[in-house]
Amino acid sequence: MKKVLIYDVKQFESVKRLIENSAKDFGERTAFVIKHKDGKNVEYENITYEKFAREVNSLGTALIDMGYKDKKIAIIGKNRYEWVLAFASIICGTRNRCATR
Repeated sequence: MKKVLIYDVKQFESVKRLIENSAKDFGERTAFVIKHKDGKNVEYENITYEKFAREVNSLGTALIDMGYKDKKIAIIGKNRYEWVLAFASIICGTRNRCATR
């Protein structure tokens, strides 16, 4: 059976490049929506692709500065933005690899 290409899909060699290109291509578009609840008061915070890439880079750099480069790191937590941020920061590895500019 012949494979039919339905969509033109970009190929990335790493998650680093995926984050960089998403920040470049979609910059100010919303990547994540975080719900903040204080009693009955509910607010939503939009995280853009660009902000996510900056935060990934910042946290990754902080982890390196704290001596965690090339160390094994476990992340335990609920499925939420902060978990994704920590995971992306760890797998992006070295300083400035996920920088948007």
